[in-house]
Amino acid sequence: MNLLQYVLLAFLVLLTLFNLYALTFGRKKKKQAVAKFKQTLAELENKTFKEMKKRQLFFSEKHGYINDLNEGILLTFDHEKKKVGITLKDAFYLFNFADVLGCTAKHDTLDSGKWTNIIVELETKEQVITLLFGSRSWKPNSSLAKFILDDSKEFSNLVNTYCREGQASEILETKEKS
Repeated sequence: MNLLQYVLLAFLVLLTLFNLYALTFGRKKKKQAVAKFKQTLAELENKTFKEMKKRQLFFSEKHGYINDLNEGILLTFDHEKKKVGITLKDAFYLFNFADVLGCTAKHDTLDSGKWTNIIVELETKEQVITLLFGSRSWKPNSSLAKFILDDSKEFSNLVNTYCREGQASEILETKEKS
């Protein structure tokens, strides 16, 4: 064999070893990330359950999110009592569907074209709650950036959908009583 064939063979062996290494540690990192996600959401669910018992609520629907800082956000709905709960590591928010004025997902675009500061702003009659979904700068074509932005939009859409439906049903009930 000539020298070029030896170099090519060595390159292919190194490439194969690198792929095996990446595959092995990639799976391990993925399993660790899934475990961390489940642990974070379990802690938020426990906190939510305590609040639920204290306030005599039953959250019939829950949605978990995690931001790029590995902090969880748990969105819960009590459809019977028309309440929304948002649980964070250090805070719990509870309000009526009718108190929600609007919820929007936003992000900033840097001069380089990257997205940063992916947030959800939830406006109620009493306050504006800002939830951070993405703090780092992300390329718009990055799959993780799209995932984070999609999560923020899903959160916003769920809140807007349920709260508007809740307000609409309250208006109908009021009209039927009159």
